[in-house]
Amino acid sequence: MTNPRSDVRALEAALPLASRRELLVGLASGTLVMAGADLLSPASAGAATRTGPVTLDEFMELSEILTDDEFSLDDEPGALYLASLVRDPAYNDPLRQLVQDTVRADRVPRTFNAVVRRGALRSEAAARTAQQVLVLWYSGLVDGRTADYLEALAWQSLPFAEPPSTKIGFSKWDEAP
Repeated sequence: MTNPRSDVRALEAALPLASRRELLVGLASGTLVMAGADLLSPASAGAATRTGPVTLDEFMELSEILTDDEFSLDDEPGALYLASLVRDPAYNDPLRQLVQDTVRADRVPRTFNAVVRRGALRSEAAARTAQQVLVLWYSGLVDGRTADYLEALAWQSLPFAEPPSTKIGFSKWDEAP
């Protein structure tokens, strides 16, 4: 019968011993390989790109969610609305967090009520930001200037209202009786 200890000693003698430095280099190399593989995996690659600034597509998707996808939203005023929110320090970070909690989430809410149920509007900053997104779309105004007059959601949401397309005033009063 062979002694197991002698077999282990024979095996150890046959294997070259690594110095502490070689062992640490090997561990570090393995860690780098694992970290690199993690960065290249689809889940990590998606997560890394999902933490950056809010894109126009993400803003448009958030806008559709907040308006319950009731309207056809145009990218051109959407880009102006997004730019105004990003410029304003009161809205920039909360907008990014709101997009993170909704559009970038694993399960994207499809309605305003789903956003509320998810808790994405719990913070005051998130609620104010969502409100400002809706104000921009419904008013069509950015920084006191018209971004979208005829397609502002205030006009589209009312079945009976038509936006005036003439000069402000009473043009019929200019005509002689």
